[in-house]
Amino acid sequence: MKICVLNCSPKNNLSLTLQTILYLQNWYQEKLGEDEFNIVPAFSGKVTDKIIEAVKSAEFIIMSGAVFHFDVHSSMGELMDRLSEDHYDIIKDKPVTFISTSGLIGDTLAHNRFELWAKKNGLKYINSLSLESAEILSPVGSEELFCWFRFAKTTAEYYNNKNMPSAKSCGRVVLLDTCETEIEKVSSAIKAAKKRFENSGFDTEIITLRDKTIHHCTGCQSCFSNRTCIFSDDWEKTFEQLYLNTDMIVYFGKLHYGTLGSCYKTFLERHACLGRSGIEDEVIKSYFFVLDEKADKDDIASFKFNCQSFDGLNCSFLSDVCEIESNEQITELCDKMTIAYNSDIMPQNGFLKNGVRNGFANVAARVRNRCPGDYSYFKGIGCYDTPQSNPYVGWIENAEEARKDCENRLIPYKMSLLHSKGIPVVTERRKNKSISVIERQKAAARGAEETVQFINMPSMC
Repeated sequence: MKICVLNCSPKNNLSLTLQTILYLQNWYQEKLGEDEFNIVPAFSGKVTDKIIEAVKSAEFIIMSGAVFHFDVHSSMGELMDRLSEDHYDIIKDKPVTFISTSGLIGDTLAHNRFELWAKKNGLKYINSLSLESAEILSPVGSEELFCWFRFAKTTAEYYNNKNMPSAKSCGRVVLLDTCETEIEKVSSAIKAAKKRFENSGFDTEIITLRDKTIHHCTGCQSCFSNRTCIFSDDWEKTFEQLYLNTDMIVYFGKLHYGTLGSCYKTFLERHACLGRSGIEDEVIKSYFFVLDEKADKDDIASFKFNCQSFDGLNCSFLSDVCEIESNEQITELCDKMTIAYNSDIMPQNGFLKNGVRNGFANVAARVRNRCPGDYSYFKGIGCYDTPQSNPYVGWIENAEEARKDCENRLIPYKMSLLHSKGIPVVTERRKNKSISVIERQKAAARGAEETVQFINMPSMC
């Protein structure tokens, strides 16, 4: 596949984000011999002849750049505007994605902006990646980058040929109907999704929340320590039905003030009895909905941000959040999820997950006597560790020292590439999917450490 990489970083060849591209080029072009990378400087914000030539001949476009103040760099924004306003004819229908290496909460806003630009200007947007730069040097980070690109380029190929992908193995897909009453357009979309997934080789199941008896969470906090809810209703059985042995979940519903309504929210709130630590489900998820009479684009943006937060915490891969337009569109979105499944896509370790987790980790530390399982979880994944200082980073006095500092920061990446002998090892996904999440969370309720003794508080009576 011919891949055009527009290097939009202000650091040009000293860019850390560019190093991720060089890793991909090393794996997919030099070692696997599958793709041809054409890396073009694109920092000026202008559409040069080289950019035009590269974009015209490309089967897939990657924009590689930095995130400044929660947005793409201003020069990259200018380039995007020039491409869409003056060269729409050469970018229309081209598969495109964006990669950055901040891996921080603010990247979400920049990537959402890029997605909006791509979709509004006729490009075929493919889920982008924010990966913290140092992660690339670790086996897990390299694996995430490798699998993400496999997903991205396979999706680009799909957009170019539209052939239905077949599942690599017989996985399980759950279609969750969250509507409070039956809606014909939603029911039709669910049927279309079921048919497509089954034709691709998946086992599918439909769960209808309105048929379940699920009480509202009362906020009694009885479950905070032992993770056992006071209610004995359909929640636990429905949760197990949703997650046990499941690889992908598609939520269907009606969007109402930035959420999928009461059935969905009631079910979601009862997740509190699992603790605040995230359930590490690694499920691939999408959310498809119709708008109610008061909903608009603001509701969609708000809901998408909520999904990114929740699924980031739970280590899911969020495929799509979008309005139901037609059954043909649903079929295409299901195919994207199948490609993600086949690609062994990993949860996005950047984006909102780190920010959300740090917030929950701070709460867990303050209430560790009540929720030792949560505290132990966050401690186990390093939330309370002091980050080590990078030996290649030092005090900068002027522009020349800044340039040398950038060069020094690239040393471990260049050394790693120089001594690279193969491609990343892809590990097993969803290896715990046959184990009950509820039982696992209950077993972890007391944590790995002995519970700190409660401090005797004076009576308020």
